[in-house]
Amino acid sequence: MGAWTDAVEAKARIIHGQMVAARTLANNNGADPDGVERPYLDLLNELYRNEFLFAQLVDTSDLVARFEGPALSGRDPTVSIVTSMFSTLRKQIQGIAKSIAGLESDERVRWPMEFEPHLSGVAPGSLVVGLRIQSPNTDTTITQTSIPGFSEPVVRAVRQAVKDIATIGRYVQDEGVDDAITEAFPDPAIRDAVMVAASNLAPTGRRGVEALAFYQPDTTGTEAKPLTPKSRRVLNRAVERPVRVSGSGSFVGIVRAIDLDARRFEIRHVQDIGAIRCVYAKNLEKSVRTILDTRVRVTGQYETLPDRKPRLVNVSSMGTFVEPSQKSMPLQR
Repeated sequence: MGAWTDAVEAKARIIHGQMVAARTLANNNGADPDGVERPYLDLLNELYRNEFLFAQLVDTSDLVARFEGPALSGRDPTVSIVTSMFSTLRKQIQGIAKSIAGLESDERVRWPMEFEPHLSGVAPGSLVVGLRIQSPNTDTTITQTSIPGFSEPVVRAVRQAVKDIATIGRYVQDEGVDDAITEAFPDPAIRDAVMVAASNLAPTGRRGVEALAFYQPDTTGTEAKPLTPKSRRVLNRAVERPVRVSGSGSFVGIVRAIDLDARRFEIRHVQDIGAIRCVYAKNLEKSVRTILDTRVRVTGQYETLPDRKPRLVNVSSMGTFVEPSQKSMPLQR
């Protein structure tokens, strides 16, 4: 058993002890012991029917997502709602993992199609999705979700992605994102990738889903702070201006991993730096669609890693890079 299951068992032992004490007291005072113990049996029934199953799920998963709202209040939510949430969860975790793996290595990251969330159960008022990441070359017979063919670096990236997405909610305040997020995510590129994912995962409220909370095995006793429609608005504002400016400059690299929806791309093989995540404005949208796998020069304000290497750039202009002896061709300003 794990920590979550142990916590539920501890509650059960307390209720059992109270029930025995109540029954003894009833016997000593001529009361009906069966009637006295009924409320305790109801508590135990509720505990094992709901909390125990949920605790077992968290203890056996790398990440549990709990969606709540009126659209999920029954036992039969619509297929479109369930499919939409599965797809969004998969896409956003995949996006973070690709960013983590891609920013740490100049190699192209391949993503196996077998990676899917596993529907663990529907409880009144919520849809609970459990996700478990299986390491390569291990037994998959008891896992909820396995990812055949994953290399260890990608597995580590996915595990880091689910850990990051599980913690992001605690930094989203009513009026903005807490500055403490920079301590939790010292790499501004990873922080930006996680915030973009969280902004997409936070419910809009329009489809009857009003909250999304994440749980992990090592978070027992910690109250999960859910993402809500208000969280989505706060995060949307934050990802529009993600760069905490350290300086400005120009960088040359090969364009990878374009996200047209979030208006982000990454450049790799940047001299003395490696990889940089880039944020661009609407006026560059048309140009960005044509530059995948192209060597470009980007210019703008940037934020650095703790070692002072630029890592996240707010692109103000960019151009295709031909040769050092030739002028680059401006794309758009």
